[in-house]
Amino acid sequence: MRWGGLILALSLAATGCATREAVFMPSATQSADQPFAVSGRLSVNLDGKGHVANFDWRHQPERDQLAINSPLGNTVAEVIRDAGGVTLLADGKAWQAPDVESLTEKTLGWPLPLSGLAWWIRGMPVPGEASEIRPDGELLQQGWRIRFVREAESGERYPKRVDLVRDGLTVRVVARDWR
Repeated sequence: MRWGGLILALSLAATGCATREAVFMPSATQSADQPFAVSGRLSVNLDGKGHVANFDWRHQPERDQLAINSPLGNTVAEVIRDAGGVTLLADGKAWQAPDVESLTEKTLGWPLPLSGLAWWIRGMPVPGEASEIRPDGELLQQGWRIRFVREAESGERYPKRVDLVRDGLTVRVVARDWR
């Protein structure tokens, strides 16, 4: 697979405006998953090597469609999860696996925890799975340390940013546009 375009797109970081940030405390989980659509920025740092991309994610309980885009808006890769498993489309090729984590680990070199992220991006632990919420708001779940951040003066329903850390890997998801 030619990841040159993806690596280049992920390596170009867009600068953002500085805002005051505060801890977003995780909320009680919902018993039923709810659909959402969100766009934003994804950054990954694995053992000191960083990559950044924009994303557009449409989530439904039975299906996810995640487009990874270059800073110019071109779709570099697409991840589709449904009842049949997961497919990653890039460079005119398709890769398949039973779950997103194993597929992204195999193709990108790091696992994207999309199943958990569907809850974490909304500031909630994954229901029915062991978790610990620390007094500072940090969530421990599925082997990840998860920190939720919001704008200090914002009354937003969801966190502005979710930071995930595990085994030398840091994944930062910044939500910009909820639909």
